[in-house]
Amino acid sequence: MTVMGKTRGDNLAPAIALGEPGGERSGPGPLLARYVGVAVMFVGLAGLAPLAVLPAYPDEVALAPCFIFPGIGAAMAGYLVYFASPDPAPGARLTRGQAAACTVLVWVLAIAVYALPYVAAGLLSPVQAVFESTSGLTTTGLSVVDVDTCPAIFLFHRSLTCYLGGVGLVLILTCVVTQTGGLGVYNAEGHTDHLLPSAAKTARMILLIYNGLIIAGAVAYWAAGMTPFDAINISMCAVPTGGFATHGESIAYWNSPVIEAITIVLMVAGGTNFLLLFLLLRGKLKAFLTHIETPLYFGTIAVMALVVAGFFLGQGVSGDGAEALRQGTFQVVSILTSTGFQTIPSFADLGPALLFLFGLLMLVGAEARSTSGGIKLYRVAVASLGLGHDLHERYGNKRHVTSIKINRFGKRSVLTEVDVAEAQTYVVLYLLLCAAGAFALILCGATLQEAVFDFVSCLGSTGVGTGFLGTESGPAPLLIGSAGMLLGRLEIIPLFMGVGTLASMIRKGVRHGR
Repeated sequence: MTVMGKTRGDNLAPAIALGEPGGERSGPGPLLARYVGVAVMFVGLAGLAPLAVLPAYPDEVALAPCFIFPGIGAAMAGYLVYFASPDPAPGARLTRGQAAACTVLVWVLAIAVYALPYVAAGLLSPVQAVFESTSGLTTTGLSVVDVDTCPAIFLFHRSLTCYLGGVGLVLILTCVVTQTGGLGVYNAEGHTDHLLPSAAKTARMILLIYNGLIIAGAVAYWAAGMTPFDAINISMCAVPTGGFATHGESIAYWNSPVIEAITIVLMVAGGTNFLLLFLLLRGKLKAFLTHIETPLYFGTIAVMALVVAGFFLGQGVSGDGAEALRQGTFQVVSILTSTGFQTIPSFADLGPALLFLFGLLMLVGAEARSTSGGIKLYRVAVASLGLGHDLHERYGNKRHVTSIKINRFGKRSVLTEVDVAEAQTYVVLYLLLCAAGAFALILCGATLQEAVFDFVSCLGSTGVGTGFLGTESGPAPLLIGSAGMLLGRLEIIPLFMGVGTLASMIRKGVRHGR
């Protein structure tokens, strides 16, 4: 897992034997089971939230059991797992691998629980339901649901998955879990920069900012003419950069410059590092503006908006220059922040040049420690600076080679070799996965253009596509897309680490007859 300005794992809990003091060491099972149990209880109870829309849509009461049984069932299962697990040793904590394993289990179980209502209602097949649930929780936004005929309770269910996945399921749990083990799980999901002294306080502050933005967005949407239901749902998907909409035309349904402007603000906020938002709220404008990602973020939006607007105007996507700039700015922000909202009819009809530019934006992504996907601007900047430094050191004037210094959160700091190596490793690994995923989709019948664009969209949690991944897709491409979404959301390395740890624990259990 790559971190900002820190050695990998600096904040992760170190390995401590899970056994009684002075006694024989025990395995990580009890503590791991307890965290998973708490998480599944939370996932189950949160899954009941869509029932709140029934007073406004009483004709959908018949769909209530589709949420009640999975929700209550998951909560009871989590309760049993938690209380049936032996008490862990005092001071026990999870290792980095065990925390990653816990994170993987929580996400996989959440995907399964939130897929069940779709299947129970007969709305989707099991594979389609897994795809839709994964897309929501990873805030990707690709959908196999017919939004225009979908019941309101399921539209809210989709928005709820975006909300929960936006800041991370484990982050929300960390608000109530303050033990050291909880810190390890929190970090394993990719949250390593602390706004406040403890992980729990940091998580609560992030959640406060997150919810505040969503509430403000919903009020602004309502004032701009949306219905309360639409306003709440769109805001719940804009700030988490999720992209699920309540109408098939996405944001284009309203054809409103005001609504588009509100959406741009929310998407930009969702794509901004939460630590920077915290500094901005505290009035530290200079620290916000001078941070390495800030000029890159807004500069990329400004330049690419003009370039895309030119293509829109030249290809006849937009009617005039003003409309081209309006649509170009919206789509650049939507794709860079990995939201996926649209104000144009389809990406399938765009030319190769535009798809290439949008593909680059999906690869790069917005800022680190935000709700967006992609490689992230911080890693791209650090990897590029490191490459430039190496080239200069090898082929330039060695007498003038200096260390690499960047602005981080208002402070001038030196990039270490570890910083550069982590960023470059992640970039290479990300690109290799893009190639592997695209090849897998080609084997499923996609063209090269469809395969590359759609898998990059999945891995970057963007949610725009050429149409290859949709309601007509077979099980194989949907499962490949789901795997890409989960890999991208968990930032690749924690997922591999967690799966490896789980496999090791299972092998040890089988070997010892447990």
